[in-house]
Amino acid sequence: MKIVSNRLLSLFVLASAVLMTGCATKFERQAFNGEAAAHIKTITLPQWNDAEENAAVVINHPGNSFGLIGMAVAAADTASKTKKLNEVVPPATAKVTTAFYNEALPLLKSMGYEVIVVPAKRGDKFDDVKAALNKPQGQDASLFLTMGAGYNAAGASTDYFPAMAVIATLTDIKSNKVVYNEIYQYGYNTGDKEVIFVAAAPDCKFKDIDALTANPDKTRTCLMAGPALLAKQITSDLKK
Repeated sequence: MKIVSNRLLSLFVLASAVLMTGCATKFERQAFNGEAAAHIKTITLPQWNDAEENAAVVINHPGNSFGLIGMAVAAADTASKTKKLNEVVPPATAKVTTAFYNEALPLLKSMGYEVIVVPAKRGDKFDDVKAALNKPQGQDASLFLTMGAGYNAAGASTDYFPAMAVIATLTDIKSNKVVYNEIYQYGYNTGDKEVIFVAAAPDCKFKDIDALTANPDKTRTCLMAGPALLAKQITSDLKK
């Protein structure tokens, strides 16, 4: 059982992927059992829009240790670094969410799933999105996805790594039982054994924000490798 910060998940999903509920939630992993889920043929899933920005985040920012003032300093520093990143790699040229769906949807269909896509906007309440997924549409299960991406550094003087995280939860419509529940992380390694980690290329690390923004093509390439890698891992885990 794992305590997952939804705020952290929302920033990048960077252990990420959850757009901001502000509270802690208990996360229980559930591996997919293809034999037990053989009856699942049609699934609904949310198709989120792309984020307005890809964040540059120092996870263990020193400012967070100094009360409200320190947290305000950390927030301002994050905003500044995020602005620098998005100036050199505009979000319109790094549509991480779109890239994920472009890879995942054809893969799911090639595996025999019929997929019903339900549009969702960042900022929508999760309960409302789940209700839309569970509305009777002839589906056998709903696949609730949350995701986010950007660049993470563990501390103020450590390397930045590309980061994308996806939380995937498959729920059987008839029994309302969760039959699959996993967190996937690309690039930035939290060291959490409860997370399914997919490494970035060895050269996809940057010593500081200046290095991160010095070569926009490399920065973009490293970030955009994540969606395809995670989509392939997730769909592989959903094979029956």
